[in-house]
Amino acid sequence: MDRERAYLVATPFKKRDKKRLKISDFVFALSLDLKWGSPDKVRALLQEAADEGLVRIEGDYVFAAFDDAQAEVPVGFKPSKEEDLFDRTVRLVVSETGMGRKEVISMVNERQDSLQGVVNLDAVALVVAREMGIDVRDLAQEAYRNLIEERR
Repeated sequence: MDRERAYLVATPFKKRDKKRLKISDFVFALSLDLKWGSPDKVRALLQEAADEGLVRIEGDYVFAAFDDAQAEVPVGFKPSKEEDLFDRTVRLVVSETGMGRKEVISMVNERQDSLQGVVNLDAVALVVAREMGIDVRDLAQEAYRNLIEERR
């Protein structure tokens, strides 16, 4: 389990001293209250946390499924802002499709294997997202700029 993800997920529960929150309250706490990401990004995080067993989603509610020692949030914790292109693409696919993070990464890995590793992993993730009908123009432009920078 990613320690930072556990802290992120635990924060709204700890802040309100509850084991159950409305999904909208969870999203509000991280995106609007703490300004730790867009609502779509927080929803994707929530889905990833459910896939990992950190939370349980039932209807409009999210339940903490971690033990308190597992996610003791350090005083002053703030998430890292740096997220690479691959992670942002995976997060976009998760938020747009509702698929699990592991499932998306598995699809990208399978596709890269079929391309015999000739294509950069970031580009493969973008291709997979595009094939699912997701608009990745901004991310593709960033990938292109990164590729040009690598070649210099």
